[in-house]
Amino acid sequence: MVNKKEKPIIRLLRLLGRDRLKVALSFVFAFFYSITQVAGPVFLGQSITVFATGMTTVLGDKGAFPYDELIFSLALCGGSFVLNWLFLLLQNYVLINVTQKMVFRLRLEIAEKISKLPLSYYESHPYGDILSTLTNDVNVLSMNFRTFLIQIADAPIYLILMIVVMFIKSPILAVVVILSVPVSAIASRIVLSKSQQYFDDQQGVLGELNGIVEENYTGFDVVKLFGHEEEDKALFRKTNRKLSDASEKALFRSYLLTPIVTLVGNIAHIVVLMVGAFLTFLGKIAIGDIQTFLNFVNSISEPMKQIARLGSVYQSFIAAENRVFNFIDEKEEIDIENSSEAAENLSVSFKNISFGYSKDKVIINNFSFDVKEGEHIAIVGPTGAGKTTLIKLLMRFYDVLEGKITLGNVAINDFKRADLHEMIGIVPQDIWFFEGSIADNLRLGRANATDEELQLALEEVGADYFVNLLPKGMDFILAENGSNISAGQRQLLAIARAFIANRPILILDEATSCVDTQTERRLQKAMVKLMEGKTTFIIAHRLSTIIDADKILYLQDGDVKEQGTHQQLMNMGGLYRKMFDSQYV
Repeated sequence: MVNKKEKPIIRLLRLLGRDRLKVALSFVFAFFYSITQVAGPVFLGQSITVFATGMTTVLGDKGAFPYDELIFSLALCGGSFVLNWLFLLLQNYVLINVTQKMVFRLRLEIAEKISKLPLSYYESHPYGDILSTLTNDVNVLSMNFRTFLIQIADAPIYLILMIVVMFIKSPILAVVVILSVPVSAIASRIVLSKSQQYFDDQQGVLGELNGIVEENYTGFDVVKLFGHEEEDKALFRKTNRKLSDASEKALFRSYLLTPIVTLVGNIAHIVVLMVGAFLTFLGKIAIGDIQTFLNFVNSISEPMKQIARLGSVYQSFIAAENRVFNFIDEKEEIDIENSSEAAENLSVSFKNISFGYSKDKVIINNFSFDVKEGEHIAIVGPTGAGKTTLIKLLMRFYDVLEGKITLGNVAINDFKRADLHEMIGIVPQDIWFFEGSIADNLRLGRANATDEELQLALEEVGADYFVNLLPKGMDFILAENGSNISAGQRQLLAIARAFIANRPILILDEATSCVDTQTERRLQKAMVKLMEGKTTFIIAHRLSTIIDADKILYLQDGDVKEQGTHQQLMNMGGLYRKMFDSQYV
């Protein structure tokens, strides 16, 4: 069970649980890395002391230069530097492996989440912003989480060892060096806390900008047609300026850390040199120890400098992390683990259902209607009457506010959504194809369909005439959303896909809206065969396509105003008759 109040950083660390042994190994490498990181300056200082002492001895004619001792000290110094590099290399290798596996699991969790979110989420969020979260923000996490892990692994061990050595060497100089830390830390906290909001704004505006680009690209032909280029350019410039301003404010405040930390470090250098020289004069410390403490001044301020250098990246990482986990924490569709029972038949019943996309705006009011198994029901009415909404409710893209919908003797809420969808085939009004071959797109209807079955489906709907003329035929690669073929051809392929699926309940949502009259007549014959034995719902504005329906519902304002066969409704002379006459008289 995910605790949503848990800090995102902690949640990321929890994702490392499967690789805890590797994480532990990286901490072992970090421990030895920290030891060698402290040992290097100590041995370097010792070498300086040996050299200075030896030169004093030689110049004062008090003895020979201690070459052996100097060589030994330099060997220890060089060895510690080599081992330091080796342990850092091993630590990075392990953490790269661990973090990439963590991000791999995070992407799987996101992919799983995509299928569990309700349709309402995607209808209320810009696609570009969602894509920015799933691509850009996850990439930011992938690139920077390893750096974060290295910092939390190395810094504590290194600081403890360094402080211990400093107090052994000289408590006075240790205090001088340590006092520089809280000054840098306080400055860092103040600056970073002020700039975090700007990094959050930056990631949010970046998603907004991606949304604008995505919409302009997918709707490019419409933009050109209506001459909306200048308005779109102005919107892009405005949003781009917002992103630039947020980034500038965030980066400027973050980079303020560099001069602050550098200034504190320089002051600490001066104080160490002055106090160290005085202590050397008094014989309290060796001259080489001053160099050791100067190295420690650099080392102890290095984490602060690193935060200064990586402040913008780190805060972008935090902002991206928040957006990713906000997506993962979105409320999922409520579903059952398994369908409770099979339907006895394929009749459909709407029982006193009410629905609205928000509870204060109900668009379907106390709707009831029964559809017998194998019946062909046409749903007509003015735009916004609730025709497509009714179909979305049947497919459980949304749940009703009141009442229930049953399939046979079973409420559709008692079906697992995947099982329910396996019984429903659809030719949607907004046709979608992925970038791939025609054959692969047709197999969305049924994955194991043979090439012969695909060819037969194309022939049934009359789509074979243009598919066979395309380069490579069924292996022709469709562009994203089928943009490299005509709208009518896309509709023919969508109908062929429904043929291949061959599911017992069929939904035709404006299935012939994009084809010419001659093609429509050919499709009518094909759809008669497609609908054989199936419980069919036909949504249509062109009333010529529904004359032979078993029953026609005329919807208006979410209610059934009229129902009957075509001839019955024509004889009534009501709303349906007016709509029909407006098209054909």
